[in-house]
Amino acid sequence: MSASPAPSAGPLSPLETLLPARGQPEYPLSAELSRLYGGPFGLPPDAVYSNFVVSLDGVAVVGASSGSTLSGHNQADRFVMGLLRAAAQAIVIGSATLSASPGQVWSAEQVFPGAAADFKELRRRLGLPEFPTLVVVSGSGALALDHPGMARPAMILTSEAGARRLAGQTRHQVVSLGPAATLDPLQIVTAIRAAGHQVILSEGGPLLLGQLLHAQQVNQLFLTVSPLLAGRTKELTRAGFVEGVDLLGEGVGEHLALLSVHRHQSHLFLRYLAKQSEDP
Repeated sequence: MSASPAPSAGPLSPLETLLPARGQPEYPLSAELSRLYGGPFGLPPDAVYSNFVVSLDGVAVVGASSGSTLSGHNQADRFVMGLLRAAAQAIVIGSATLSASPGQVWSAEQVFPGAAADFKELRRRLGLPEFPTLVVVSGSGALALDHPGMARPAMILTSEAGARRLAGQTRHQVVSLGPAATLDPLQIVTAIRAAGHQVILSEGGPLLLGQLLHAQQVNQLFLTVSPLLAGRTKELTRAGFVEGVDLLGEGVGEHLALLSVHRHQSHLFLRYLAKQSEDP
């Protein structure tokens, strides 16, 4: 999930590695990124991965700035989000996330400016452009095209009707995925990869992630567990990080494999393998 701009804070202490990831690629991190993360980090060359922060009781959405609220503006969470963005060739979000994040530009530097130079150098070492491509998914094509996140070249995935709506209204690449207003998650990933992006970070909301998981398109899941109890009531139903699908009832649910565990004070940073074909 996206987060509001980082508040000022003191120096970040390194994450503690409780369970290192084994069998994963290792990026050429700078000494500072390696120190802060607590060791090596890397992703498969064709990864679709997601990042969420949840409360201890499983709440993932509490408002427009859910991530910051749930994490308590934890700097380690922001650093990990920055590292995941720095590794991405494309970041995919839904139109609701775009609307709910008026100040976001979806860059590593914005979420954790203290490591801006190291993030930039990592992208250079990986042979990536300065910024990942923002991909916005909108069946209707009704988007705030003046959003700061759309200031750089972006990609819009939409329906035939949405493409007609956007015709002549934007300089961004617009790709129609067919007549249906609800876009197929497999076609979403296929279109992003056809545009040359193989390492894809999903920062959309629980509905988009649910669709991608249902279609078995997510390879890895990064989950920050915050030491916060959010609660729910009959009047206030708060979403988890997967919504809109019944993975168990439709036989799609599976037990994920834990790849790594990091800790920063009372926050846990979990990394899971979401497709068992990628044995750790």
